Amino acid sequence: MSNTAAVIFDLDGTLVDSLPGIESSSRSAIGRLLPEELMPDLRALIGPPIAEMLARVWPDLDPEKMAQLVAAFRAHYAEKGCLESLPYPGVIETLCRLQDAGLRMFVLTNKPAAPTKTILGALGMAGFFAGVLAPDSPEAPFASKPDGARLLMRRFGLDAGQTTLIGDGADDAAAAEACGLRFIAAGYGYGAAAETAAIRVEKFSDIEGYLLSVPA
Repeated sequence: MSNTAAVIFDLDGTLVDSLPGIESSSRSAIGRLLPEELMPDLRALIGPPIAEMLARVWPDLDPEKMAQLVAAFRAHYAEKGCLESLPYPGVIETLCRLQDAGLRMFVLTNKPAAPTKTILGALGMAGFFAGVLAPDSPEAPFASKPDGARLLMRRFGLDAGQTTLIGDGADDAAAAEACGLRFIAAGYGYGAAAETAAIRVEKFSDIEGYLLSVPA
């Protein structure tokens, strides 16, 4: 993969462990609006937008109540929850080395733009990325990860043959396939992409060996 010139990263489950904040904001919203319900195990559900994630837990919930639940989650997450995200071990150091090697780096996430910006800024990551694309990004909104990847590729003029996408979810793998990109599955993350991916890593720093390796 030494001809990789650009890398697209998923956020949750790839760059950052966002589970603590998502759990905190979910607990707050559920406690306010569904106090009779038990807090679900969210680890296996992280990846899709929060509305889809909560709909998987309560598929029969009244739409108005679901909208209130999502709104309560987002309000808490924007103020407090997003600040509980932590970078995975080795992320900052590895991003520094990839930047020094001249790779252009991007973020493609299902998380709304505002908390994404807050997380990247709070963790000192924002300066690594030439572009960050979220579903509600005003310059290029998208409805699915494959659509988002296409938009990002066009907007920044990326060459599919020289671009690698790294993520943990099935939608990340689908985005890579839709655009003809190399895909590396983050096996340490929340999603199931590593179960079928040809290439998987068990810690973030391992991606350096694939992205900067010299062909035999």
